[in-house]
Amino acid sequence: MVLIGFYPVGQWLVRPLENFTTLPKTETVPDGIIVLGGAWLTDQVAYWQHWELNQAAERELAFMVLARRYPDAKLVFTGGSGKLLSPELSEASIARQLYQDMGLNLDRISFENRSRNTYENGVYTRELMQPKPSETWWLITSAYHMPRSLGVFCQLGWSVEPYPVDHFTASLSWVPKWSLSDHLWELDRVTQEWIGLLVYRLTGKTSALFPSDCASITEFGDD
Repeated sequence: MVLIGFYPVGQWLVRPLENFTTLPKTETVPDGIIVLGGAWLTDQVAYWQHWELNQAAERELAFMVLARRYPDAKLVFTGGSGKLLSPELSEASIARQLYQDMGLNLDRISFENRSRNTYENGVYTRELMQPKPSETWWLITSAYHMPRSLGVFCQLGWSVEPYPVDHFTASLSWVPKWSLSDHLWELDRVTQEWIGLLVYRLTGKTSALFPSDCASITEFGDD
C-alpha cells in the first residue's frame, strides 16, 4: 500500500495498452466513425434526468469534433445498458440527447442500443452498419481499452483503424508523490482492463492480446 501510495503503479501497468496504438494519419479521410459507449454516469443520469459524463468523456468530445470535421462520414454510437436492474436506460439514448444539445444533425448518426459489453458493441454495430471491405472506419475509445476493442472488431471481420483518446499515463517518473486514492483508482481501472483482455482472448472473442496485424485476424471473422 505504501508503494502504491507513492508511485503510480497503475500507470506503469497500463503503458503497454496505451502505447499500442496511435491516432490515424491526418491525410486519411474516414468513410465512417464509431464511438464506443462507456463515457456516461448512468446512475446520475437516471437520478438527474440529464446527461452526465465520466472520466472517459474524451470519447464523446472526439466523436463530436470528428463529426464536424468530416461531414460526409457515416457516424455511429454503440452502447446499450450493462445494468441488470435498469436495462431500459441505454447509453445510446443519453448520447442522443447530448448530440442534440450540441447541435449535431441526428439524421447523420446511427444509434446501436442493444450492446451490453465490448464484444456486443462489435457484433451489433457490424450488423447495423453492414460495412464494405473498401471502406475506412475509425474506432474511438479510451487508449487503454483499444487493444481489446480492436481485437473484437478484427475478429468479427471488420478492419477498423484505432482512434485512441482518454490517456491517463504521463511521462515516466520515479520521483515519489503521495496520492493513494488516485493511484488506487488507476490500478483498479487498469487491472479490470487486463482481466477483460485476458478473458476475451481465452473465450475466443479476440485472437490476439495485441492485434497488430488486423488483416491476419480478419481471416477468422464470420461473414
